[in-house]
Amino acid sequence: MQLLLGLLLALLAVAVVLDPILRGRAPAPGPAPREPDEARGPQRKELALAALKEIEFDRATGKLSDADYERMRSRYTEEALAAIRVEDSAAAAAAARDGPLPGGSPTLDPVEALIASARTAAGGRRFCTECGAPLEGSGRFCVECGARL
Repeated sequence: MQLLLGLLLALLAVAVVLDPILRGRAPAPGPAPREPDEARGPQRKELALAALKEIEFDRATGKLSDADYERMRSRYTEEALAAIRVEDSAAAAAAARDGPLPGGSPTLDPVEALIASARTAAGGRRFCTECGAPLEGSGRFCVECGARL
C-alpha cells in the first residue's frame, strides 16, 4: 500500500514539473502602446534628460558601444530639445497673456523663467556642478561622481 502511495505521489510530482514544458510557452505580450508625446506633458523633458544621463553612465562603464551611444544620444537630445521648445512656447504664450511681472519689470526671457522656476523648485538644495546630482549633507565630494565641491 505504501509503495503504491509513493508511486502515485512521484507520478504526481513528475506531472507537475513537466506540465509547463509540455504545454509550451504562452505568446509573449506585445510592446505596450506608447503615449503620445503631448500626453506626457512636463515629464517629457525630465525623462529625456534622465535617459541622457543614463546612457552617459552606461558608456562610461563600458555597457554601450560608441555607435549605440551616438545613436541614443542623438535621439534623446532631440527629444529633450523638443520638450524644451514646447515648454518655451508655453511660457512665452503665458508671458504674452499675463503681461509684465509684478513690480513693473518686463517679462523674463523663457530661458530665464525656466531657470527661475528650477531654482524655486530646488528650495535651497545644492547640486554638483559636474554631474548635477543633488548634494547630501555638508561633504566635500559629490556622492555620484566624486568631484570635489
